[in-house]
Amino acid sequence: MDAEFAPVVRDGLLKKSLGCGVAIGVVDRGIRREFSYGAARNDSIFEIGSITKTFTGLALAQFVVQGKLKLDAPIRSLIFPGLSAGTAGTEITLLDLATHRSGLPSVPDNLDPRDPDDPFADYDQNALLQYLTMHGTEKPADAKYQYSSFGIGILGFVLARNAGVPYVQMIRNEVTGPLQMNDTGFELPPTQERRLIAGHNVDLEPIGKQFTYGEVFSGALAAKSTVGDLLTYLDANLHPARYTAGAAPGASAATLPAAIALDHQLRAEVKPNTDVAIEWIYDRESKIFEHGGTTPGFTAHVEFAPDRDRGIVVLYNRMDGLPEQERFVDKIAENINELMAGTPAVRLDPVPADDPARDALANGANN
Repeated sequence: MDAEFAPVVRDGLLKKSLGCGVAIGVVDRGIRREFSYGAARNDSIFEIGSITKTFTGLALAQFVVQGKLKLDAPIRSLIFPGLSAGTAGTEITLLDLATHRSGLPSVPDNLDPRDPDDPFADYDQNALLQYLTMHGTEKPADAKYQYSSFGIGILGFVLARNAGVPYVQMIRNEVTGPLQMNDTGFELPPTQERRLIAGHNVDLEPIGKQFTYGEVFSGALAAKSTVGDLLTYLDANLHPARYTAGAAPGASAATLPAAIALDHQLRAEVKPNTDVAIEWIYDRESKIFEHGGTTPGFTAHVEFAPDRDRGIVVLYNRMDGLPEQERFVDKIAENINELMAGTPAVRLDPVPADDPARDALANGANN
């Protein structure tokens, strides 16, 4: 890995003057390795954006296995039963939200933030009720996969309401607590806040204020974590019994193996050769489950391949998720898989040709 990253650290995206870094983790047949380059350390905490959605999906699976909820439960009956019911079989269900087949947009049309620089912070129960009152709780008759952070945010909101605890505590109870992911959280205490690496925008500029996500969007975007904790999470997806042995009957840890099995069941096609499980995206050719995450200052990638018994984490303190740009974190994961397969590995260019950083560096930024 050091040889692969040497030119990137010396001349490219991770050189010292930029303040950017990556933390990388690989678990292969139970053997863990962690690497960090540039400004990152192995214990650096990163925003992980939409990887939060997989925690929300696993919490849903936990509640289903525990007999507390059903996948086909309509969301209206669980949060706003006073709303008019739709025709039988047409209402948005928990599973529709978890598989992005609800027809909901990624951002609601009544998002009207008090602070435009923190757009999701004050979107709350009242705003959600207003949206559902205007638009109803029915899904399109031909609902197909349509990625929706709003939909997963609603799922987290519904689950927390039914659990009777805040969303953050629910995830602690059902996911991160049983797995002892103690560096994964939402509002970090001072000792962890000091390890939160500074984020950067696509032009390599340090970001200022971080987004906050309020009671509706937290379940879609708000988590922060380390490469070590996310390696534990992926290893648990591969071998849940390692983390639940000896759990007391009825404890959340005891139901994790069955919940993870439910979580991985493929539900619908996203596009040719690609399916969706509960939140996870599955590539049929590579047999990899994966999810990405992007916030204004961070990009993340996690994947696991059950047939290879391998998981990979890549965390980067820069947003590089532009539509026309191959994400640096995805290219790193591809490089690792090829190195481990003994095939020619994709080159980690110091600054890829399609990266806007070329312009920023050419203009003298951060030299």
